Amino acid sequence: MAVRSFQARLLYLLIAVLVLLEAGTLVSVYLAGQRTLRRTVADELRVGALVLNRILDTRAQQLADSARVMALDFAFRDAVASGDMPTITSALLNHSKRVGTDTVFLIGLDGVVMADTLHGRLTGKRFPFPALLKMAEEGGEASATVSFQERPYQFAIVPVLGPRPIAWVGAGFEIDDRVLQDVERLTSLDVSLRGASAANDEAYASLPQHLPTGDGSRVDVLLRRSLEEARKPFVTLQLQIVALSSLILLAAVVAAVIFARSVSRPLHVLAEGAGRIGRGDYVSPIVVEQQDEIGQLAAAFNQMQSAIAAREDQITHQSTHDALTGLPNRTLFFDRVTQSIATSKRTGASVGMIMMDVDRFKEINDTLGHHFGDQLLIEIGRRLEQTLRTSDTVARLGGDEFAIKFTTPSVERAMEIAQRVGTAFDAPFVLGDVAIDVDASLGIALYPAHAEDADTLMKRADIAMYDAKKSLSSVAVYEAGRDEHSLRRLSLMMELRQAIGRDELELHFQPKIDVRTEHVVHAEALVRWKHALHGIMRPDEFIPLAEQSGNIGLITKWVLRKAIQQCAAWNRTGLDICIAVNLSALDLFDSELPTFISGLLSEAGLPPTRLMLEITESAVMQDTAYALKILSDLKSRGIGLAIDDFGTGYSSLGHLKRLPVDELKIDKSFVLNLSESSTDDLMIVRSTIELGHNMGLVVIAEGVETLEAWRILKRLGCDLAQGYFMSPPLPAAQFQEWFGTSKWGSGRPARQPPGV
Repeated sequence: MAVRSFQARLLYLLIAVLVLLEAGTLVSVYLAGQRTLRRTVADELRVGALVLNRILDTRAQQLADSARVMALDFAFRDAVASGDMPTITSALLNHSKRVGTDTVFLIGLDGVVMADTLHGRLTGKRFPFPALLKMAEEGGEASATVSFQERPYQFAIVPVLGPRPIAWVGAGFEIDDRVLQDVERLTSLDVSLRGASAANDEAYASLPQHLPTGDGSRVDVLLRRSLEEARKPFVTLQLQIVALSSLILLAAVVAAVIFARSVSRPLHVLAEGAGRIGRGDYVSPIVVEQQDEIGQLAAAFNQMQSAIAAREDQITHQSTHDALTGLPNRTLFFDRVTQSIATSKRTGASVGMIMMDVDRFKEINDTLGHHFGDQLLIEIGRRLEQTLRTSDTVARLGGDEFAIKFTTPSVERAMEIAQRVGTAFDAPFVLGDVAIDVDASLGIALYPAHAEDADTLMKRADIAMYDAKKSLSSVAVYEAGRDEHSLRRLSLMMELRQAIGRDELELHFQPKIDVRTEHVVHAEALVRWKHALHGIMRPDEFIPLAEQSGNIGLITKWVLRKAIQQCAAWNRTGLDICIAVNLSALDLFDSELPTFISGLLSEAGLPPTRLMLEITESAVMQDTAYALKILSDLKSRGIGLAIDDFGTGYSSLGHLKRLPVDELKIDKSFVLNLSESSTDDLMIVRSTIELGHNMGLVVIAEGVETLEAWRILKRLGCDLAQGYFMSPPLPAAQFQEWFGTSKWGSGRPARQPPGV
């Protein structure tokens, strides 16, 4: 074969193309392997950190349980009560050997170590961790990580009761190589107690973990993954791909040589066929009579042509349909509405649209999992299709939002269709072993009554849907003028950021009354917006807007600063009272919030125990692990925590039990109409009070507006009450005046609330 012949040049071209394709493939495989390696190593390190935290939590619980068993032993308590030091020392040593703790202390109520298992090195001295002892005194018992003898320890302190506390038993485990080896066995990571600077070894991927401590010391654990070990499977795979690619390339070169020798004859036919494919003709086949490689190539072209046509059909379907439910997506739905409006202009029929949003879908998704939420959306789509006519269009626009397009002669007929759509939610949705009742909010808009084009029709159906959701009705029809309401919301969102700078926000304070003593112990700070145009606006009018616009952090910090300053000022003037502040769900994602609050308390000279932060159940459920981290940080700083609006969320008792909270606040929806005749509310309130007390929490009822409700709460043993029966929220000056004249305040200093 001549070097400059057409066949030779074609062969060289084919070989060059094949080499470039193979090289591109190998580079892509290598880059993809590197990305996968980084993601895999990062995931292993994150899982290792979770395993480490879980092991430490389990050890802390075991340590507290073992100390509690010893503290409850009758003979030991008798020895402590009688001051029998030999018996006490022997008991401490025996318990330490039996349980396997590294050290055990007996601490007097004055904070002095009475006996220890360290050969008396600390006996007669002050317990080295007074902050941990103070936590135990305030909470009944305590556990934390501390730095003891220049090594990290887990300590737990429990009381010795007789029946009142007569001493404290403290037990400690060293966080040593045994603990780290447990993590290594479970995760295949290298785990060590080192500083974060050790993470710079290029042979390892590292993740420093700063363990929270109870004494302010710094305990760092370094999780490391050998990159060489992690890379081995990828290297093996890459070598296999290189070998396989080389073989494929060699086979392709051989095929190219054979192809080049016989290509001249059918080349024109193939070129024409390729041109047709390039022009988008996927129907006309390439006809080559030969049965050799050229014939196979022609057949391959035909197969490729069919595959491209199938993929284009698939891509077109995917671009116009929802991947989860298979329903039309927003693009296709908009196109069909546009077409229906165009047809309606000729026929005179009305085009109806229903926008539908699943109520509380986010809570369902967060509680039962995304897989359950996906299955629920699929089932909703299936029921909607069964409910409507084949000429109607059901689409999923995204998230939990669906849309329905239909033709209708009147608004009344559209309402009938919406009611038929609502029947899809009459029966519970049974998915696996879970049956759940689901509701939806529907908004109706019609062409040409409410809009002249598809885009406006969708917007106004959406406005009607939000009207239905806000009014707690299942269906709403668009009303003229509602667009102005949406513009008002947008305007308020834009003005909200400047409201703080223009000094338009102010705090009102509502007292919380100790039901037993009928005396004020708390004041809840409630923000108001003094809008120049709309007057005094309550939080439920603008806080959701602040969350949507990202301004909630600014408002929260403003409220915290003002509330803490006001409480400190009251305390200095003799009004000895605690302050409560609400946190938004988004505030729990601010990792700097605990440090910010501590700075405010220090600046104002207010003890952390005088601050109570209220968090709703749903806020915690958005990201339980991260929220628990922030709440634990706040709790470790001595700040009180309360679950607000309890009973309206989806949190389980398992989640509630893990939260480091002090108070449980019954939602006002159960208290507003509380009476002896309201059996359902009465049962819920009684059960919640008993649940809170069994969990060692202070229980607050908000929304107390009648004397009867007050008396019922007093009879049921509720700890605190809040509501208009005692006082509405008042500005600071009026609150102080009310405190001095009301029977609830009587001009006397308020005592420290229970549980804080």
